[in-house]
Amino acid sequence: MLETGGSDRDLVGFMLPESGGLVESTDPARPYVLLDADGAVVEPVERFFAELQACARPPATVRSYGMDLLRWWRFLAS
Repeated sequence: MLETGGSDRDLVGFMLPESGGLVESTDPARPYVLLDADGAVVEPVERFFAELQACARPPATVRSYGMDLLRWWRFLAS
């Protein structure tokens, strides 16, 4: 059950770390790559992006999903 009004969690000052990144590629078959904090490719996301490309999704869709996944990746790292 979600409790509200408690002083346990102060989310006003919560900031996600600026780790990792979504990098645009020059390869049309791989328009964006998600990198972790060490600069390594995040393999599960790489496979997901490949699936999007196989379904003929435009690069803008891959970027949109990539930005969401980057925020989630940063949240998990915090």
